[in-house]
Amino acid sequence: MTTLRFKKFNIEAYKPGKSSIKKIKKITKLSANESALGVSPRVKRVITNKNINFFRYPDGKSKELRNQISKKFKCDKNKIICGAGSDEIIQMLCQLFLKSKDEVIVPKFSFLMYRIYSEIVGANVVYAKEKNFKVSILEILKKVTKKNKNSLFG
Repeated sequence: MTTLRFKKFNIEAYKPGKSSIKKIKKITKLSANESALGVSPRVKRVITNKNINFFRYPDGKSKELRNQISKKFKCDKNKIICGAGSDEIIQMLCQLFLKSKDEVIVPKFSFLMYRIYSEIVGANVVYAKEKNFKVSILEILKKVTKKNKNSLFG
């Protein structure tokens, strides 16, 4: 009989929902990556005017979406990746290109999922400082060594 063994990760859990700050009632949590404006009127019109089957699972390979993107931008549909949000795309890239002990440079205050998915595949995360909470190319370049995984870019 095979016993499943799950790898333990020391990763902080994401806490969705609204933040609270004393004395401030209306807060927009930008880190939740959700629109503070809600669904656009144009999307509402399209949804209500079409016979869309939201009760069906979408095509996992996104064939129709990739076909439409390919036509619009005149590119090869086989080179288009679709996912359920940026998290899934980042996860795919990390699983495809990173191996255990690869080194990845991540800006210190960047999107948390870069670090999380890199760590899940066993890569070592190296943090680059930021200047005034903005990504600094110079700080990233200071961290570049022969250990860094660079196949994502070349």
